Order: sequence, then C-alpha cells, then structure tokens
Amino acid sequence: MAENKPKFAVLGTGNSGQTFAADIALKGFEVNLAELPAFEDNLNAIRNKGGIEMAGEAGNGFARLNMITTDLKKAIEAVDVIFIGGSAHAHEPFSRALAEHFEDGQFIVFTSNFGALRFRKWMAEASVTTRVTPVETMSLIYATRAPEPGVVRCIGIKNTLPAAALPAGRTIEFIEKIATVFPQFTAAENVWFTSVNNLNPIVHPPMVLFNAGRIESTGGKGWNLYADGATESVVRVMLAMDQERMTLLEPVSGGGIRFKDAFEKIYAAYSLGKKTLSETLRQSPIHGDPAFPAPDAVDTRYINEDLPFGLAPWSFIGRMWGIPTPAIDAVIRIASTMVDRDYYSEGLAAEDLGIAGLKPEDVKNLLG
Repeated sequence: MAENKPKFAVLGTGNSGQTFAADIALKGFEVNLAELPAFEDNLNAIRNKGGIEMAGEAGNGFARLNMITTDLKKAIEAVDVIFIGGSAHAHEPFSRALAEHFEDGQFIVFTSNFGALRFRKWMAEASVTTRVTPVETMSLIYATRAPEPGVVRCIGIKNTLPAAALPAGRTIEFIEKIATVFPQFTAAENVWFTSVNNLNPIVHPPMVLFNAGRIESTGGKGWNLYADGATESVVRVMLAMDQERMTLLEPVSGGGIRFKDAFEKIYAAYSLGKKTLSETLRQSPIHGDPAFPAPDAVDTRYINEDLPFGLAPWSFIGRMWGIPTPAIDAVIRIASTMVDRDYYSEGLAAEDLGIAGLKPEDVKNLLG
C-alpha cells in the first residue's frame, strides 16, 4: 500500500460493519475488521471464508481483509480512520474499550445518534488526552443486509451524505482524507446537524406503531413495511414529527434537510419524482426490496434504537430549550406502553450528551 493511502479499521460485524469492510477493501484500501469477543462467532465465520463476498450497488466481488481480529488495540494500530460498524448500542462499548489505545491524528466515525458528543464525554471521563477526533454522519451510507457472516448484499447507496467532525474545524481534514474512498461524504456545519438530521427516528417508529396489529398478526410475513405501511395517514404523523425536529435543528446548525425532500437529495440516483411522500416511500426500489421485510415483532431495532438514541434526546432537548415536541412525545409514550419499557428513562438525556443546562448558542460554540 502506498504511504499516502489512508488505512482503515472497522469495528463490528453486523450489516453495516461487513459492508464498510468489504466496500473499502474492494476499492483497494487496507482495512482491519474487529469485533468484541462476545461476538467472535461472526468473526470466525468471516475468517473461515477468507473474507467477505459482496454484491449489489456498492461493489461486487470477494473482499480480502488485512486483518480479522478480536484484539481491538491491534486492529486500530497505525490506522487513519476507524468506523464503528454497528448500531448505536455499540458506540459506547467500542469507544470505552479503545480509550487507552487511540493514536494522535486518528478519526473515529459514528453513524449519527449523538455519537460524537457522547464520545467526547466518554473520553473526558477516561482522562484521554490523545488527539482522536470523533466524526458523525447523518445516517448510514448504505441500505444493506448481511444474510450471513461473510456475505453482503447492498441494495442502495446514497449519492451524498453530510458528515461533521467534533470540533467542526477538523471536518474538512476528514473529508479530504477519505475523499478517494467515500466521495459521497460532504461537510456538514457541525455534529448537531448530523444527529438532529437523522431521519430514521422520524420514519421507523410511526410505521411500526401504526402497523402494530398487522405486525403481530402476521409475524411480519407477506408484506413490506414501507410498501404497505407508509400510508398517507402514517406519513402525516412523520411530517408532524419532522417539523418539530427542524425546530430543534435551527438554533444550533441552521437549516437541515426536510423529510419530504430527503429521498430526492440523498438517493438522487433512485429518484422517483412522486407527488407525495407516501408515494415515494411506498414505491421506493430500495425500501420495498424483499431484503427489508416487515419486522416480526413490535419490539424491533426500529423502536429500541430509534427511540432511546433519537426521539428521547430530541424530546429532552426540546424541554430544556422550551421547544414543544408534542408529536415526538406522543410516539415515545405510545411505544413505551406497547413494549412495556420507559424510553424516557432509558433514552439519552442532555446530561448524557454533555450539554445539560447549555443554551443553543453555548452548544453551537462547543461544537467548534
């Protein structure tokens, strides 16, 4: 490998982790894949195959990786960019496990969900002084599934994806470093933009909650959550939540991407030009793919990730700044009742983000 080529580590062997690793390797870059020891079975399966077979929109071929390991310290040695390739639940365990092993100049990338702010807080608690920069993307760049360890099918890839570093002054350095690998990444104003512009909490919970009867009676079989569940009335709930989200976004990072415009902006290659958002969601060639069936239960990742890491912190922030979020609050209450969990007590609060008691202008200054 040429010295000027960035080197990568991907942590996590779920859908996103395997796709990141395979895509980067197929583009000719050195990438290490690592997993926590508790999930070593997935890693062993990939190791036994000798790599990852990927097909679809991101690339096609057999990706041979530089390293496959449960030794997280070894996995990130001398790499430039670390991707957390797992759900928001994986952000903290990976970050804390690596706290003493980061190297100056490294970037660690989270997929939204206030990963950068939380990382900053965790490193401060661990007294880490290494110059490691958290980066956050607005969402996952891929629509992808790994039906088994070592096999990836990428159904879609975004044509543009906002990303920001914390502090924001390091965003351009990150974008330039990975431009040859991910030209889709564009500079966002700050990590408030990338966390509050995450559209998953707007889309997923309403479709699950308001199709709950069908989910439980069918076990998710014989229909598609988007194609069949994103009806006009369900989308009206999404749009009400989206308006509240945009109000939370405005004081810290200006205008964001409204949900009604998002598909045409970030999935331009699959543009449908539909008249209504419901039509777009129901006829999307990505979201209607059989690889994305309806969930088999209400207590799904669409609830147990998007509420505690998305809707709950938005609600707490709204209360802190006197910004009403009645539609978001209603969805949190209904979901908590349906699955018998209190997502207000489980969800991220301002204290978890390190911004308790701060005014919007204070948060904006904090983000750099």
